[in-house]
Amino acid sequence: MLDPLNPIARVYEKIHDSVEDWNRPAQAANQISSVAEQVVDFLNEVEGMTQAHSRDFKKATPRFTLRDGSVLKMWKNPVGVNHIFIADTEGNMVFGGFVGWVHADGLNEAIATIRRNFT
Repeated sequence: MLDPLNPIARVYEKIHDSVEDWNRPAQAANQISSVAEQVVDFLNEVEGMTQAHSRDFKKATPRFTLRDGSVLKMWKNPVGVNHIFIADTEGNMVFGGFVGWVHADGLNEAIATIRRNFT
């Protein structure tokens, strides 16, 4: 057991807690609306789309709300890779994905189409 008065132990505990929080997955949605399902299907067709880790969901910022109340969220990681997430009306993760730099334009086009057709 670590001595709580030891400054090194306190630093270790802070690092441990930070890593634990970083690895904690987002709460996944239990149900998905028909609108969100259509958007997820559409996103899965984007060239280069790869499943994102749910830990990055909490870093994403809302961009716009779909007509069913779901929210499209985005996050760009430190190396510039675009991540996209869909949250349900309760804030739970419905979808998470990312594309590499080579497919970024395709993702941007998909986002514009989603905004146009699903909001």
